[in-house]
Amino acid sequence: MTIPRTTHARIRPLALMGTLPGEPSVMAAVAPVRRITTSQVSDEAPHDMVQRINQGRLSSPLPYGVLSDYDRADDEVQLQAIELDNGLVHTTILPSLGGRVWSLTLTTDAGARELVHVNPQLRWANFGLTDAWFAGGIEWNLGSTGHTTLGNQPMHAAIVDTALGPVVRLWEWERTRDLILQVDLWLSGARLMASTRVMNPDPEPKPLYYWTNIAVPETPGTRVLTPAATAWRTDYTGVLERVAVPFPDGSVDVSVPSASRYPADYFYEVGERQGRLICAVEPDGRGLAQTSTEALHGRKLFLWGHGPGGQRWQDWLGARGSRYLEIQAGVCTTQMESDLLDGNASRSWTEAFLPIELSPAEVAADYDTAAYAVQRAVHAAAPPAWLAEQHDRWLSEVADVAPTELVHTGSGWGRAELALRGAAGPTGTPFPEVDDESMPLLRFAQEGDSVALEHISGHRPTLPVTSDRWLARLTAAAVADSGAGWWAHYALGTARHVRGDTEGAHTAYRQSIELAPTAVALRGLALLTADATERADLYRRALALAPDDRRLAVELLTDLLDSGRADQVVATVAALPDPVRTHGRSQMLLAEALAMAGANAAALTILEDIEVPDLAEGDQTLSQLWERLCPGEPVPAHLDFRMAPKSGGGTS
Repeated sequence: MTIPRTTHARIRPLALMGTLPGEPSVMAAVAPVRRITTSQVSDEAPHDMVQRINQGRLSSPLPYGVLSDYDRADDEVQLQAIELDNGLVHTTILPSLGGRVWSLTLTTDAGARELVHVNPQLRWANFGLTDAWFAGGIEWNLGSTGHTTLGNQPMHAAIVDTALGPVVRLWEWERTRDLILQVDLWLSGARLMASTRVMNPDPEPKPLYYWTNIAVPETPGTRVLTPAATAWRTDYTGVLERVAVPFPDGSVDVSVPSASRYPADYFYEVGERQGRLICAVEPDGRGLAQTSTEALHGRKLFLWGHGPGGQRWQDWLGARGSRYLEIQAGVCTTQMESDLLDGNASRSWTEAFLPIELSPAEVAADYDTAAYAVQRAVHAAAPPAWLAEQHDRWLSEVADVAPTELVHTGSGWGRAELALRGAAGPTGTPFPEVDDESMPLLRFAQEGDSVALEHISGHRPTLPVTSDRWLARLTAAAVADSGAGWWAHYALGTARHVRGDTEGAHTAYRQSIELAPTAVALRGLALLTADATERADLYRRALALAPDDRRLAVELLTDLLDSGRADQVVATVAALPDPVRTHGRSQMLLAEALAMAGANAAALTILEDIEVPDLAEGDQTLSQLWERLCPGEPVPAHLDFRMAPKSGGGTS
């Protein structure tokens, strides 16, 4: 029987080493920031899985902006943290960064033990739906395949007094799907509990994608266990295939992640068994387990492997020598799938994250024996029936309790969306008015007058709203008000652009430019223009209005490179402002152009000490460029981010 313990909640500053991601780009991402590279699904995939794979793919991360202007400095970063402590476990939560659980520490007579991977440095890379993502802790991924748009965003947060003790409530309006995410965290004995609810505020069904990602420390002997005989694997070659576990390819035991050479995802087929779980455990028998109520069907292992690319990525994402892997749980079997959430409905579940201790002999046993030893231990510490009771109690007694005071403020977009609908919103997750970029759209939704949009700056404009509801409201405003400003037409152009209405987008962009030439609208036209010379001219006109916009410069350089104009790349880079010119991505594109022009020595000089902060998962440009310039020579370690022998991409 668990001895009741008093949980204390407090707010305190937390100092971390690293950087923050900076302001989002004002250049609307009308295509995915990162492509889905699983292009082939095995014939063994059931029909319903294929259906779920084919539904719910996002064509753009809009209305979120791309966050790629971060660096790799080692500064002291001050963040607000919310802590829960009951004397047995202590957890630290970061409401300003998606509600990430940064640390989860167990304290016993033997001392304190960290259960999750605490990143030694706050490092960013292009792994997320909006680019910037950092490794470590426990993250809550709602939206579409990939790391959530909310992972680098502030969340609304409150400490709610309940019958379960103090509950840290996190919530936000996820804008790519227009879904409300609520995560309630509390402590029960040695367990961190997380009750999650996803609410659809609209009458139409919507795709539902959700995964909890848990980063845990990896040592050479770490073992990952869940009762399963098969898994669906993606290994950065673009194929989703069913494999046996733990020996998918013969002699390599993937339950010991360090034994694998290259990164891979293993989505276990855990069936309909009660109390699904996954665990990472060390040879001494100690580790962390996750289990949940029935609504979280999937379980997954992501491993980096011991190859040079995986090792390089881990050094890049943290501190040299720090190693981690991820155990995960999701709504569907794989991360390529999205379920459907009915209109005006919700889906909820409760997870328990708990320390586990087996005997060394149990950990070292054959896979089935070890996996069922884990299952017995987890079900003894968090029985499925008990977990279901806790969830029902949370849902009936806690989930809808109105927080009395916010301890952290998220965005104002939930308020704007509710105003657009003329709705009040759920009592448990109130959305306040926030003085941020949502304010002009809130006033527009409340008053229906496009005058509110005229205050949007052309220098740093609000990113366009692109949903069907906003498109209808903006279209009506443009028809009713011939004086609708430049931003309204620009937003209409972007919304049509995302939908593939190139003629409508072109017309709206032109109308916007006639009212007020802006870099964002000129760049929108450039993306629609087939003629390379005209396209480059539009990009240069846009860049003249926003000379310090690095994303705009990168798009121009990439377009010049792709259309074979290496000489123009070299000249354009030379004319860029220093911070844009010297950035690692600009220099990488310059090196490619120099190599294309035959200036191999100059390209190699750039590669000697290049750092590209916003390097993307699966991007092997640096290694390919080296191999082209120095055929037959080993790729230097600092350039080797290859995640497979012929690297593609993935879904960590």
